[in-house]
Amino acid sequence: MKKILIFDLDGTIVVNSRIDPKLRDLIKNLSQSHTVIFASGRMFSSMDQLLKKNDLSGIEIAYNGSLIYFDGTFYKFCLDKVDTLSILNFLRKEKIHRQIYVDDLLYVEEENEFSRAYSQQAEIEYKVVQNLDEVAKSGCIFKILAFDTSDKIDLTKTKAVKAIQQNADIFTSSKVYLEFVKKGVNKRSAVEFVSKKLNFSFKDTISFGDGENDSELLEKSGISFAMVPGNEKLRKVATYITDNDDGMGAFRSLKYLESIGEI
Repeated sequence: MKKILIFDLDGTIVVNSRIDPKLRDLIKNLSQSHTVIFASGRMFSSMDQLLKKNDLSGIEIAYNGSLIYFDGTFYKFCLDKVDTLSILNFLRKEKIHRQIYVDDLLYVEEENEFSRAYSQQAEIEYKVVQNLDEVAKSGCIFKILAFDTSDKIDLTKTKAVKAIQQNADIFTSSKVYLEFVKKGVNKRSAVEFVSKKLNFSFKDTISFGDGENDSELLEKSGISFAMVPGNEKLRKVATYITDNDDGMGAFRSLKYLESIGEI
C-alpha cells in the first residue's frame, strides 16, 4: 500500500550538517513508490537548496507549515502584520535576538553572533535593516524567530505564551530557537492541507521528527518515530522512539518498516 513518508530535516535526517548517503539513497528509492514530504522549520530557499544538493525531491513544507510547495504551486499562510509588530516589540523588550522572514528573505536588526551562526547553519544570507517593523509592513511574513541561549529561550517562551499566545502559535524547534507563526499553523495542519489536495488519509502517514514543532504531526500520524536526542514531548506521542546520535535513526526505522511489510 502506498504510504505518505514525512521527514523533518534538522536533527532527524540532517545530523551534523549532513544527510548520510545510505539514508539519502533509501529515501530516494522509497520515493519511487510512496509519497515523500519534507517538513521543516527552515525557510523554503534553505530547505530547497539542501534537498537539491542531496538529489532529493518531494512535497516541501517550510516555516513549520507557513509555506507549502508542490506541483509547482506555493500555498502561503502569513502572520498578521499587527500581530507581527506586537511580537517584535515583545522580543525587543526581552532583549533577545529576533529575525523575520518576509517573502522567503531573511531580515535582522543587528549583525551579531546569533545572526552569523544561523546564516552559517542554514547557508542563507540575511539583510540587516534598522527596524524590522518597516519590513513587516509589506509582503508575506512567514515566521519570526527568536535565537538565544537555551536558558533565555525557555524563559522567553514562558513569558511569550502568557503575553501573546492568542495571536500566534509559539514553539521551539531546537533548544536555542523559539518560533512564532500564524495561529493554527504547524506541520500537522500543513499535511492536512496537502491530504485534502491529494486525497490521502492520516492513517497512511509515517512521520519522523525530533523537535517540539513536530509533536502535533507525530501525534496525528498513523505511525511515528521520535528521534533521540530530541524533545521529550515527542516521546509521549510517538509510536516508536529511536536513537539518532549517528544520524541513522530514520534509516534503521525505515528498514524496520520494510521488514514488517509496512512500506
